[in-house]
Amino acid sequence: MVCETVAAFEIHVAPGDLMTLHYRRPNFFLLALYFAAGLGIIYGSQNGWSVSLLFIIPLGSTALLVLGAVVVLFALWSVRQAFRPDPVTIEPAGLRLRVAGINREVPWSAIDAVFLEPYVNPGDDSGTHRLVIVPAAGVDLGTAADHRNQADGRPSIVLLALDETLESAAEVHQALAALAGPRFAPPAAAGPFIAEG
Repeated sequence: MVCETVAAFEIHVAPGDLMTLHYRRPNFFLLALYFAAGLGIIYGSQNGWSVSLLFIIPLGSTALLVLGAVVVLFALWSVRQAFRPDPVTIEPAGLRLRVAGINREVPWSAIDAVFLEPYVNPGDDSGTHRLVIVPAAGVDLGTAADHRNQADGRPSIVLLALDETLESAAEVHQALAALAGPRFAPPAAAGPFIAEG
């Protein structure tokens, strides 16, 4: 994990533009292999196949059927996740959100602050940023503001981690700097900026 201050970026966002964040897409070839393997396991479970797990524990037809069903369902769930709507659009008028239990246009007047907050994934210790908003006083976005942001500790909502998106933290930073105005706190206010890639 490398930390650096934010400098100039190669992309430029004009005040009238917008930016849509897109979820990363899975490897569809790998998902097709999972799906085919799951179907093969289900077929085998219905035709007398048996397998020994770790060469010790025998798996009968019922266990194989369950295993095959889990593999097929995982592949189908992953495909469904790949076609979720885009989670965030950064616009001159505000944010269009389909994430964190919010499905609506949120004007900038309903947001006190927006941050790119450094975050370390607990599973693999990789660094990323999370897009965090502080709702304005009296504004109910339909989701509890139960996160205390790193910049000033105010109740906030974590929208998503940027390692889930195709766009880099640098690109999102540039768009927020151009479109969110004074509501956007630079990464230095929320912690060190993490260079990704």
